[in-house]
Amino acid sequence: MTTASPGNDPEKVRQGIQQTRAELGETVAALAAKTDVKTRLGGKATSAAGGLRQRLTTASQSAKTSATQMFRTASQKAAQRATTAKQKTRQAMTMARGSASAATQTTGKTDSTEATSARAVTAKVGTAVRARPVPVLAAAGAAAALTIVAYRRSRTR
Repeated sequence: MTTASPGNDPEKVRQGIQQTRAELGETVAALAAKTDVKTRLGGKATSAAGGLRQRLTTASQSAKTSATQMFRTASQKAAQRATTAKQKTRQAMTMARGSASAATQTTGKTDSTEATSARAVTAKVGTAVRARPVPVLAAAGAAAALTIVAYRRSRTR
């Protein structure tokens, strides 16, 4: 604050008073802002909400990315296991056909031999699936997931 000496010009005294009033007004406004708890808490709440929104957005994006990566990995593994299962099935079918033709040549009973051979192949495939159900379940899960994704994409277009 500025103080005027008695020998000063009245105009300077008025300017000093005006300056003192302005400084005092700023000081009062600053003190009023500090004592206005409701406004200060509102500002803090707004900034906290903004920070929370940002963290939620980041977490959501991270979760989407992780889910997409996990889906791709699971699909790849399911496709690999399905391919392996197909190869084993083909081998079993080839062996069954070979056994059926050999049995047909030796016994001459084609109908019963083929039926027996088909039952044997079916039993082998069933046993293989029961022994290792994960590839079959993974392939079924991947097919279901792809069907759902395709359905959702067709609905959004």
